[in-house]
Amino acid sequence: MNRRSQHAAGAGLKRFGGFVAGVAGLALVIECAGCASSRPAPLVIEHPLFAAPESDSRQDLSLKLVTYNIWGLPSWMTGARSGRYPRIARELERLDPDVILLQEAWTAKARKSAPAYGHWSIARPAWQHTFFQQSGLMTLSRFPIIGGQFYPFSRAAFPDRFVNKGVLKTTVRLANGQVLNIWNVHLQEGGSAAIRFSQVRELVARVRDAQDGQVADVVAGDFNCTPDSPLYRELSEALGPSAQELSGNKPFVTWDALSREVWAGETLDHIFVRRSSPFQSVRANPHVAFSAARREDRLSDHFGIEAVLNLSTEPRLAGAIGPGFNSPAMLNVVPQDESDAGGD
Repeated sequence: MNRRSQHAAGAGLKRFGGFVAGVAGLALVIECAGCASSRPAPLVIEHPLFAAPESDSRQDLSLKLVTYNIWGLPSWMTGARSGRYPRIARELERLDPDVILLQEAWTAKARKSAPAYGHWSIARPAWQHTFFQQSGLMTLSRFPIIGGQFYPFSRAAFPDRFVNKGVLKTTVRLANGQVLNIWNVHLQEGGSAAIRFSQVRELVARVRDAQDGQVADVVAGDFNCTPDSPLYRELSEALGPSAQELSGNKPFVTWDALSREVWAGETLDHIFVRRSSPFQSVRANPHVAFSAARREDRLSDHFGIEAVLNLSTEPRLAGAIGPGFNSPAMLNVVPQDESDAGGD
């Protein structure tokens, strides 16, 4: 659902037309089954972890992160090849990051993009019993998840209003006892500027109001806005620089609708770092993930971002920072079997 209708042609337009027709035909089903809820939801945690990987330093935080929009709509909407999701899972296992943020994991099949046999605990929102209640968001962490919640956006435009886009907050405890908040985001595709700015301001308010003793907030995902847009500027000013800004390199394309045209590519996915405690430095080394030499080998209409974030604390503050994170945030979860969602 990410701006592909603006550039796709031929068969792509036919598929999009089929999608619109399908949504119209399902209107009565939506009314009966219930649309997206505006209530915050607790987390479902799969494979909970109780110990973090060992760390050599209490002062320097090095975090390897991957964010990826997996284009997890039913194949009749996308025309994508089957078998993509297990391949995504295998590639994530090969990359072996500390944190994985997935967007558009709309269906049960799409959620198989999460590695089944890895070192990660998996968080997703509860109460997603139907397709129309899905947020599409999943966050995987090699660190214990000690808290979090899903916050749906209060406003959305067609076609996003038929699902439950929002922000998935996951609070994790690092090996040195410090706490990190990870925010998995998927903003409105298209729609009016007022709705998009409304979502950004809700996101910023949630991040600023979070008081978990976190050393930082990492806010990442599919923001559906380019670095030269007013929306991006508001995000950067409120949350801090993106990983691509921190690297000092030119932004690279993260979405191209699988088009062969160079002009179709845009930078829509970002990783922002908001510091909650003093640091000597914050550095980032982002690059493209899930690229392929041939277009037909691509696993999504997006590219992923793989980034190593390095956050160095002030030595004189390290002792003061550490003990402050001994009390974990309250974990807000529901039993897994209470919220298993259906899907293709």
